[in-house]
Amino acid sequence: MSTSNHRQDPASIPLRVSVACFRWNGEAIETIVYPDGTLPSSPPDPCESLDVTAQRVVKGLFDTHAAYVEQLYTFSYVSTEARETVVSYIALFPPEAEGSVAWKPLATVGPLPERPATVMNYATVRLRAKLEYTAIAFHLMPRAFTLAELQLAYESILGAQLDKRNFRRRMATSGMLEETADMRREGPHRPARLYRYSGRADRSSYLTPSSDATSQESIS
Repeated sequence: MSTSNHRQDPASIPLRVSVACFRWNGEAIETIVYPDGTLPSSPPDPCESLDVTAQRVVKGLFDTHAAYVEQLYTFSYVSTEARETVVSYIALFPPEAEGSVAWKPLATVGPLPERPATVMNYATVRLRAKLEYTAIAFHLMPRAFTLAELQLAYESILGAQLDKRNFRRRMATSGMLEETADMRREGPHRPARLYRYSGRADRSSYLTPSSDATSQESIS
């Protein structure tokens, strides 16, 4: 029985951290995709954790920290010649986040190569799923917002319209909102109350272990 001559040295197996970035711009969900169809990525430095690598990738784009970063899934790709491991992350930003790369509406992103497409699709599914049981959407919002703006953000993520009355009832009973003393006029309508996230009932990182390695100080 012959033995393959293409057996890969385990120490040479490529490892890469890939980050799916999302921002709500007030009208639509945006993401970052490079002209070659790849996502922000980097191999980890020898002395840093994967979480710190993800934060480093984000800070390299924006010179700031994301409002939310979570490790999603580890994808292993095997071919006849080599293996590659991709650890995927999701990073969320508020509307004002700007940096060295351009945001692109998620709905306008064309077909991507297989590996970045897999990361992007998984991140999108996770973001939508977490709307049901966490406060993850508030990491995409400005400091103060109207209920109409919040509903539009939810609809942008889900790609579907929501019933206004049911949405507002859900938000009112969730404990996630605090009224401010400020109002904002939206078009010809009467001024709308501004709200902010209360910081309560946040299960965004549910099942995601906390780590000192993910603190902002560790990469500053």
